[in-house]
Amino acid sequence: MNKREHIFIGIIAFLIYIGIFSLIIKNATVGFFFGIVCVIIGSILPDILEPADNWMHRGICHSKRALKFSVKIFVVTAIISLISIVLFRDFLVFYLSCLVLGYSVHLLADSTTEVGLPD
Repeated sequence: MNKREHIFIGIIAFLIYIGIFSLIIKNATVGFFFGIVCVIIGSILPDILEPADNWMHRGICHSKRALKFSVKIFVVTAIISLISIVLFRDFLVFYLSCLVLGYSVHLLADSTTEVGLPD
C-alpha cells in the first residue's frame, strides 16, 4: 500500500474513533485537529521506521507482534484518555491514542496485502 492509502484508512478510523468519543463525551471534537494530525503521523510511521526499499521491507515494526502490541496500547490509551478528558479536560493521552490508532490501522491494512505481516 502507498502512503496516501494508509493516510486515508487512518483518517477513516479516526472519524469512527472521534464519533464514538463524541457519543460518550460532549465536546470531544475539541481535539479534532491535533488528533487527525497524530493519526496521519501514526499512519505513515511504520514506513518511516522501516522504509520500503523492496517488497520484503517488513521487519519488527511491520510484524504481527507489533500489531498485537499497538492494539493493546491503543485500548489502554483510549480508556485513559476518556478518563483524563472527563476529569481534567486533558487531551494529551487522546493524541497519543490517535498516534497509536494510526500505527495500528497501518499494520492492519498491510496484513491484508499479499505479503502480509511476518511473525
